[in-house]
Amino acid sequence: MEIEKHKIARLITKQLSYDKEGKFRYKEIEKGFDAFLSKTYQKMHFDFVLLPGGFLSFGAYPKELLHINNAQILEQEHIETFFEMAIQISDQFFNDLFGKSLNKIKAVTDFITYGIDTFHPENKLHIEMVGIFDVKENMYRMTGKFYPLESQKNSLIKVLDLKTHFYQLNEQKVVIFGSHDLNAYNPRGQAKALPDSYKKLISGKFRNMCKQFKPDIVLQHPHTTDAPHVWSLGWKTLEKELPSVKNFASGICYFKEPKPRGSLEQVLEKTKKGDVVDFILM
Repeated sequence: MEIEKHKIARLITKQLSYDKEGKFRYKEIEKGFDAFLSKTYQKMHFDFVLLPGGFLSFGAYPKELLHINNAQILEQEHIETFFEMAIQISDQFFNDLFGKSLNKIKAVTDFITYGIDTFHPENKLHIEMVGIFDVKENMYRMTGKFYPLESQKNSLIKVLDLKTHFYQLNEQKVVIFGSHDLNAYNPRGQAKALPDSYKKLISGKFRNMCKQFKPDIVLQHPHTTDAPHVWSLGWKTLEKELPSVKNFASGICYFKEPKPRGSLEQVLEKTKKGDVVDFILM
């Protein structure tokens, strides 16, 4: 039987990865991955499997950094420490998850992209990273969010090395976004930003890098998306500015309390372009 080949498999969650007590929903996620593999193994192959932002989180904030209460110092001097810990946690998770199914996931996809966060236990400092798991080579690449919400301007540990967002994978040019990094393309937000502000300057720099890179695929990793037009302005502007992009998708955790604002079908329709196949993970 001929195997269908696709660009992106998007694994959608309809609840957060962690319950209200902070316990990871491992059994539900394991069940969801088993169902995904049963539907796709020896039937379909994807260049990328896309998961939402914050899919993983770890409480083991680096002990040697607990005394540093300044996000700027951490992002300028200690990003690699966060990356190294994130890779350790990721490797343990995926090895436990796939176990005997490792050959199956290798047959189904080449790369899994996912969000992984950590938070300082005593203040609001946090970092929102994105991992790229090379399934065949069993190796990890890391990047992270550089474009904070206004409420995060002093608490987000930003990933300032923008080169970490650009990759050549499977002979395709791929750009990786953290959650709100797509807002670097949102014209409303840019209109409000002062000419010499961080957001204005970083947006201009990043967008120039994207123009020079000419990506084929863009993968975004928001934490939650509960309405169809949350990311529309960013995606529309990106499409106009980067005509080379033939496929894009937002990782979807379809969740909001007390209930989402739009239907899941509308959310999925408005957050993808090109060859994207959707599956419910949990």
